Amino acid sequence: NVIQAWDKGGILVRFELVKHPSNAQLTQVNATYANTNPVPVNNFVFQAAVPKHAKLQVNAASGTTLPPSNSGVVTQVFRIANPMHAEKRMSMKVKLTYNLNGQDVTDMGTVEGFPPGV
Repeated sequence: NVIQAWDKGGILVRFELVKHPSNAQLTQVNATYANTNPVPVNNFVFQAAVPKHAKLQVNAASGTTLPPSNSGVVTQVFRIANPMHAEKRMSMKVKLTYNLNGQDVTDMGTVEGFPPGV
């Protein structure tokens, strides 16, 4: 299951969602960050938070520079534990900070496109 989590300012974020084979509460999120701008994005940090009824484990990203023109990606793994996966749809508040063309950028939003059961 893949969702487009972010598409703004030339930054594309894709989430591949992988359910744990024996524990329905657990979902691994394999995040991929790409940059469609003609110049690199530097100091890229993606922060995420889930609702109080769930827990989020965040692993370090594979890098902080997104190559220009969609020429490479940075990856990051999140793990969501959601004991209410059957009752409540998952949402994730996100904050992106990065430097583009010498300008520091901070952007925030909510990812709502999670399928049922996450």
